[in-house]
Amino acid sequence: AGLERLPRAGGRPRVRAGDGNATLDHLPVRDLLASGYRDAADAMGRGLSPTWPQYGWGQLGVAIDHVLADRRMGVRDFRVLPLARTDHRAVFAELRLP
Repeated sequence: AGLERLPRAGGRPRVRAGDGNATLDHLPVRDLLASGYRDAADAMGRGLSPTWPQYGWGQLGVAIDHVLADRRMGVRDFRVLPLARTDHRAVFAELRLP
């Protein structure tokens, strides 16, 4: 996923959103969280909301799509929504700039 190449939090507020193919316990994600990002779903108490697979296929869902925002940003809302023609669900976050 190339997560280790993403800029660390600090300076200008940054948001990293999308399909990371990684759970929150994945080392590159943990490193980003330790550097000053936070997971929007986790901030809203929804960190385990499954984003893949959208249709189940006999599997338990996992949260591998994330909105990681600079810790200085507030998280007002987070939702996982159905999305046509993909095996992932969409992630939506409403953030408040510092």
